[in-house]
Amino acid sequence: MRQVAEALNRKPEHLLRFLSKELATAGGFEGDLAVFQGRFTPETLSRALNVYVRECVLCPVCGSPDTRIVREERLKFLICEACGAKSSVRC
Repeated sequence: MRQVAEALNRKPEHLLRFLSKELATAGGFEGDLAVFQGRFTPETLSRALNVYVRECVLCPVCGSPDTRIVREERLKFLICEACGAKSSVRC
């Protein structure tokens, strides 16, 4: 899990929190692994991770994964390092 978060340039805690909400279950870390309560197929986990990448990593303007999340007051924005776009996000 930590390697996946690192590859996406996100904090592992942020990714775990999103996946826990998406899967509607509790989750935590055991070393570098994420552990979720319940049984989930690899397809279910892959689908939830794809939602995360689509909503919280990829720039909606140019599709670049070179983004970062910035919090301004109570809102969060996805800032693209490639094209400079600034989009609101729910993550």
